[in-house]
Amino acid sequence: MLAVSFILSLLLNFAPPASFEASWTQLRHSPLLTEDLQSSGTIVLREPSYLRWEVKEPVQSVTEFGADDSTRSRFRMPTEKDFKVTEEGEGTIVLEPLRRDLRQMFRRITVTLDPASGKVQSVFLEGTDDGWTRIEFKDVK
Repeated sequence: MLAVSFILSLLLNFAPPASFEASWTQLRHSPLLTEDLQSSGTIVLREPSYLRWEVKEPVQSVTEFGADDSTRSRFRMPTEKDFKVTEEGEGTIVLEPLRRDLRQMFRRITVTLDPASGKVQSVFLEGTDDGWTRIEFKDVK
C-alpha cells in the first residue's frame, strides 16, 4: 500500500495538480500462497502528505496518513531522486528504486497511463521474492 502511494505521489510531483482519487482493484501473487489474493477499495492522495487507503473487500480497513499534524501520521513524498525513471513506449513508465530500503521491497514498478488523459490506469510492482502486485484504477479524479 505505501509503495503504491509512493509511486502515485511521485507521478503527481511530475504532473500537478498534486491530488489523486480513485477506486482500485488489486491482485497480489506470492510464491508463499496457494492462490492469488484479490482486494478492492479507494485511495485519496493529496499533497503535501495526506493519504487515505481504504480496503472495502475482502476485509474492511482504513489507513490514513497526514490527517493531523503529528509527525507519526505523515509519510514522505518521494522525489525523482528515489528512482531511475524510464519510459517504455507511449504511456508506460518504469521506475527502478535507487534507495536500498526501496530495493528491499521491490525490484521494478511499471506504471501505465491512459494515453488520452495521462491519468494512472495501473501499477505493477515486481517484488523481491518472485511475487508481484497489480493494481488497476477506475474513476480516476
